[in-house]
Amino acid sequence: MARTNREILTGGKKYTNNKAKKHLVEEVVFDKGSREEYLTGFHKRKLERQKKAQLFHKEQDRQAKIEERKQAKLEREKELLEQMEKYKEQMRIMNGGISDDEEPSPNEDKEAEEADEDEECEEWCGFADNDDDKPKGILKKKELYGEDGTEVVIEEMETDDVARLNYVILAKSKKILEESIDRAQKYAVIAGAERPKTKKKKFRYLSKVERRDNRRKAISNKRRK
Repeated sequence: MARTNREILTGGKKYTNNKAKKHLVEEVVFDKGSREEYLTGFHKRKLERQKKAQLFHKEQDRQAKIEERKQAKLEREKELLEQMEKYKEQMRIMNGGISDDEEPSPNEDKEAEEADEDEECEEWCGFADNDDDKPKGILKKKELYGEDGTEVVIEEMETDDVARLNYVILAKSKKILEESIDRAQKYAVIAGAERPKTKKKKFRYLSKVERRDNRRKAISNKRRK
């Protein structure tokens, strides 16, 4: 039997319906716990996002501070190198254009200084000082040429002699020191820098008789009221 025009036109719809039935979901099952957590966890998830954002910003700030310190360190090193170069240039100019390789040795400097001193003495040596008038030091060093080598002689000086040279009387120094301390403390109290210490009252327990009398007084006062 030949197919009608209607069957021919609706044949495509039947094909699509049959094809769609192959991929149909038989049953939709929801997890009640997950569903409840999703529906009630909006605030919790919002707080988690805020916390993650705060941690991210803190990490960015830390990295920025590290980079700033690194740049500052490099700048200080650069400035230090520039200052060293300027210092070397100034020293080279002061030395008359002599480079570091052409600097004179210490022995040559010493010989030049001695020669300058001799020339100055030839012009003016000043008034000569007698060696006998110079004060004697505590430590003397004698150099002996021979097998003995170097000999060191130590002379002790009495404490009273040192004090007498400095115009100090040891017998009165302790008394003067105590008077000065007392005067300074009194002046500090007057000026308000230091307040006089108040004596702390000593705690004392009441005796049995005193406690009984206090209880009686308290009871009598209550009855009067």
